[in-house]
Amino acid sequence: RYKFSPPFYQAKLRITNLVFAEGGKPKNDLILYATTTSDVLSFRLIQAAPVVASVSATLTSTIRDRRPFHLTHQQPIPQFSVAVLEVDIGCNPGCAVLAQSDKDGEQQFVIANSTGVFSYVGDDKRLGLGIESEKSAIYWWFNYLIIITKEDRKQSSIPSSSSSSSLTRAGSATTLKPQSTILSQLTANQTTTELQTLAVYDTNAQLTAYSVGIPRIQCVINEWGYIHILTGDGELHRLMEKDLHSRLHLLFRKNCFQLALQLAKKNRTGAQGMAEIFKQYGDHLYAKNEYESATDQYCKTIGYLEPSYAIKKFLDSQHIDHLTRYLEELHREKLANTDHTTLLLNCYTKHPDRIYRLTKFIGLDKTSDIEMNFDVDIAIDVCRQANYFEEALALSAKYHRHDKHIKIQIENKKDYNEALDYIQTLKFDDALQAFRNYGKTLIKEKPEKTTQLLKQLNPTPQQIEQEQLPESLINLFMNNPGELLDYLEYAVKQYPKEHLSTTVHDTILELLLQKYSKIDDKKERDRTSNKILVLLQDSKVDIDVTRAMVACQKYNFKAGVISLYDRAKLYQQILQYQMDNKESDEIVATCQKYGDDDPQLWIQALSYFSKLKSSDGCQKEIQQILAYIDKNDLLSPLLVIQTLSNNESTNLDLLKDYLIRKLRTEQKQIEKDQSEIRRFRQENGEIAKKIKALETEFVQFYIPILCQDPKCSACKMDLDIPCIHFFCEHSFHEHCAFAVESTSTEITYECPLCSGDNRRSRVVSIRINQTLCAAILQSNDIELPYYFSKWLDLINNQRVGKDIHETFHRELDGQQDKFGVIAEFLGRRLFDKE
Repeated sequence: RYKFSPPFYQAKLRITNLVFAEGGKPKNDLILYATTTSDVLSFRLIQAAPVVASVSATLTSTIRDRRPFHLTHQQPIPQFSVAVLEVDIGCNPGCAVLAQSDKDGEQQFVIANSTGVFSYVGDDKRLGLGIESEKSAIYWWFNYLIIITKEDRKQSSIPSSSSSSSLTRAGSATTLKPQSTILSQLTANQTTTELQTLAVYDTNAQLTAYSVGIPRIQCVINEWGYIHILTGDGELHRLMEKDLHSRLHLLFRKNCFQLALQLAKKNRTGAQGMAEIFKQYGDHLYAKNEYESATDQYCKTIGYLEPSYAIKKFLDSQHIDHLTRYLEELHREKLANTDHTTLLLNCYTKHPDRIYRLTKFIGLDKTSDIEMNFDVDIAIDVCRQANYFEEALALSAKYHRHDKHIKIQIENKKDYNEALDYIQTLKFDDALQAFRNYGKTLIKEKPEKTTQLLKQLNPTPQQIEQEQLPESLINLFMNNPGELLDYLEYAVKQYPKEHLSTTVHDTILELLLQKYSKIDDKKERDRTSNKILVLLQDSKVDIDVTRAMVACQKYNFKAGVISLYDRAKLYQQILQYQMDNKESDEIVATCQKYGDDDPQLWIQALSYFSKLKSSDGCQKEIQQILAYIDKNDLLSPLLVIQTLSNNESTNLDLLKDYLIRKLRTEQKQIEKDQSEIRRFRQENGEIAKKIKALETEFVQFYIPILCQDPKCSACKMDLDIPCIHFFCEHSFHEHCAFAVESTSTEITYECPLCSGDNRRSRVVSIRINQTLCAAILQSNDIELPYYFSKWLDLINNQRVGKDIHETFHRELDGQQDKFGVIAEFLGRRLFDKE
């Protein structure tokens, strides 16, 4: 039924091994590897074009044989491309194996012969190990190649498994752990034994992981994760791989750190474990004085090993290059602190190529694409301490450390113009802070430029209020009053007045006074004086008057003192100030200016002039004062004479005109008073007669008093009922009269017109209404009403009141307790205003 295709290759020697494998990517063709004792061949299957198979099927169905189908298939003949991989190199049977890499899964064809071990991937030759011995078989287990070789040895006895296991190569990661014994004890009479050597090679690390001699190995089996060895004596041995820690420890003891790193990487050891290997490797290299390589290993531990461990090893000056490289790597990984930055920069300052390294580190080298992470402030400070001012300035400008930049310009380089130019480029907040920190020095060295730059700040109203400008900058101008005055005057003009404090105006005033006291030029002095007076007299300017007064007195600015007194309406202080300064002309002018508001100024001025030793030079002023006193009757002539008598040099001629005028005035006043006395006596007599007539003739009460005025004496409106008539013949509406006393039965009134001039002649008014008039007219027999009795009581009281003053004076003269008498008559309401 099956047809075989004709052979596609005829070998000269017998085929020792055949292995199928998949070719490499991307084709993944099927490859057949073949070996002879002298050649290595590969046969790659050629993918033929799909051919439609001619299928002939004869379908016969008979009831007799019951064979339902009869099929015949025709398939294409496979084609192979033959490649001779090796010539004159072959291998014995069992010395070829298909291996698969544990990294990428790539398949390799491995052969072993007496010259070595070779591997092939596709048509390419890869691995070559120089293991020279006669191989009897090879096996593959993970990344290990197991080779069995033959050895002929003559010995009286065969070593035990324990001695055999000592053949393990230093640094290997495998061991032999037999279940019972690896080798059974051979018979004592045996003189020649065929001994085979089993060697395990690590193909990744390129080393012999394990080697042991075992007699008569029948086969090697890889099962359950172990290597099993079956011998001709019926013994089964198991090889188990050591754990990673044990393998690494063994490699460390043998100083095989490269192998340890390869092993750790193969087993995917964590970063912390790798760092520990790098650390031990670095310590080993450091002990061998291989400092450059040790630094490489220590750099690989950054992030896991404490940096101080590596730094301590390179603190010696001869290791400055290695320390610098380690610190640079530490900064590159962004794990450095301020101490590391300081140490690195100090290393740069001592390095022969320090300028280039320093600029590269701090990022000033434009050709460098490596960005370091470091503490900028520390870097600037170290550069400054090492006198690398340009680098420090560049670094501070790059990272906007404005305070440090200005500090270096001022304190180290003494370049004040550059500092001011740099401040001019800053924002308002940064510039203001710079002036607060270094303004005193800048104003001292560059006063004009600094003041001009302060004017250019141009803050907003909100910033003026928050930063308390300009008063917060006044202290910067302690030794430069001229620039301070210039700046404050500019601020007063430009800043809103509601945001300017009293301190600003007080400072301007004091600066102007200070300037005024030092000026010799009259025009400039007058101009400054006018400025001061305008400032003092401006009601919109908030000035501390007390402070301004002290300043004006300190600098002897008299006009300012007088202006402040005038502003506070302290006229007597103005006059006293002028008296203290002996300004006679100004004294009279002050009296004339403020005398109407405060007449006492004239009296004070007269007292001042009267005390002068020589009054010859002030007769004019005294006469002016006497004329005003006489005009306004401020002093009696006696007091004037007493005041002027304090000065012996004052003669009578000075008072002659004043006394004559005063005597004439007094004479006129006496005559006028005598005329008034006569008039009052006459009126008194008439009133007394009326009172006496009223006291003796009761019937006169019923005699009506003629009131001829039909209008109210107060409002001049027509009278209507109810109305009130007085004995003084004045009539009023009830609401126009003046009520002085009220009881439950009646109200006492007094005439509003006569109560002031003739209070004691007041009478009781009678309310006249329709009811009273009707009663008087209808009754013939009229009794005296209550009103008449009240009227008589008032007359008697007036008679008593007439003599009470005489009683008071008599009691006051006769009693020793004067205050008691006064208190008693106060209780009687003697001194009440009537």
